[in-house]
Amino acid sequence: MNYQRKIIIAFSLLFGLIIIGTVGYSILEKDTLDWKLFDSVWMTVITLTTTGYDAMGMGVPSRAFTLFLLIGGFGIFAYSVTIATAFLVEGQLQSFFKHRKMLRTVDKLSNHYIICGLGDTGVHVLDEMLKSESHFVGIEMDEERLEHLAETREFLHIHGDATDDDILIRAGVERAKGLVACLSRDQDNLFVVISAKNLNPTLRVASKAVEHNSPEKLMTAGADEVVLPDHIGGIRLASGILEPHLIDFLTKMQESRQTARFAESIVQPESKLDGVLLRDSHIQEETGLVVIALRSKDGTYIYNPSGDWEIEAGDGLFIIADPRQLQTLNKLTGDPH
Repeated sequence: MNYQRKIIIAFSLLFGLIIIGTVGYSILEKDTLDWKLFDSVWMTVITLTTTGYDAMGMGVPSRAFTLFLLIGGFGIFAYSVTIATAFLVEGQLQSFFKHRKMLRTVDKLSNHYIICGLGDTGVHVLDEMLKSESHFVGIEMDEERLEHLAETREFLHIHGDATDDDILIRAGVERAKGLVACLSRDQDNLFVVISAKNLNPTLRVASKAVEHNSPEKLMTAGADEVVLPDHIGGIRLASGILEPHLIDFLTKMQESRQTARFAESIVQPESKLDGVLLRDSHIQEETGLVVIALRSKDGTYIYNPSGDWEIEAGDGLFIIADPRQLQTLNKLTGDPH
């Protein structure tokens, strides 16, 4: 239970005790002293605050009731002081305002990414997002793990259950560009995929799968990409033995965001490359890049495309580029990323 909730409980108990005291005095002294409502409230407040007062002619039942209020008021007061002190001493006040500021920042995000689950798989997705300097929000149910990650990394995050629609909405799923579901159970990832697609049909969703029979179900539910980490890990291990230098080359390229790496630039309708043959595009002359593969707008991949290929809007150009070269190419293709 966090301090915010404890403080709410303490104030609720105090308010409840005031109500009980007011009603109690009004009933007990209705016939003897004919107290008005304000008299009952006044008596309750000065009793709970231990201010000191005259008995005001109360009978034995009312004085016994006063003892009850004194004991209850002291207990709740001591509890409230303890919680408030811990809240301030442990820096919870600062954390509270930081959290509120973070939520306001999330509310302003659009065209961002959401990572559901920051466990053993999600933490690597998180690190990749940080390397690429992408705008994203992480969602994690384990509060202790989330606090640890927040201490070692600077990123927007929400504590909660990613399978809850309200949490996804709070993360801005309706305005997001993509979502990664990497929870520990396939049924949870399936639920996230269904919920996310229902809230934002245009959202691109990538999901982790644990069981080998789960990818098809996740794809049917709306996932655009499904990855089996164990399967990918096995292929990586085999490749590390069979083609060690190639894998080392690809790994080092992927790890560095400041040097040349594989990238894609998508041709936009307003681009001057739309309708131009690859040989006439002057991509190499203007950027120093060679198009090593193409993804046509219908999803077909063409490796080492010939100069006779006619570039069309929607085609993806794959190159090995450093950030400056990629930026230059994006200006030609009109890709905003």
